[in-house]
Amino acid sequence: SLMSSTSQKNNHINAKDSKAFQRLEKNLTIDLLWIWVLRLLREGPKYAYELKQEIHKRFGFSPATVTNYTILYLLEKEGIVKKTEMRNHIERIDRKYYVITKFGEKLMDEAEKYLKETYKKLFPGKKINS
Repeated sequence: SLMSSTSQKNNHINAKDSKAFQRLEKNLTIDLLWIWVLRLLREGPKYAYELKQEIHKRFGFSPATVTNYTILYLLEKEGIVKKTEMRNHIERIDRKYYVITKFGEKLMDEAEKYLKETYKKLFPGKKINS
């Protein structure tokens, strides 16, 4: 039957290679870029290109430059981050740095609560190892 041949076929591929898993990855990374940006801004002010580099280096995915700037613009518009001119001592030039606001901090706290609750619903009885 069709069902058995399909399920047998799927035994031969890595679950991570499935379209479903790839969608999950995209949904939690590129499509949720703001949460990764705020995660980094909690460590201190950063400029746009630096955020893009850090996301790639530390979290293993690469948002398009235009996506990165769009997210920063939208976050700034909502009062979640603010832009500030600061001297970059390495390059000795003024750069526009982004800083997380108090509202941005509250948003991250809410996001953490929501993700923990979601995890509990999806994987009942499993503990998130922290």
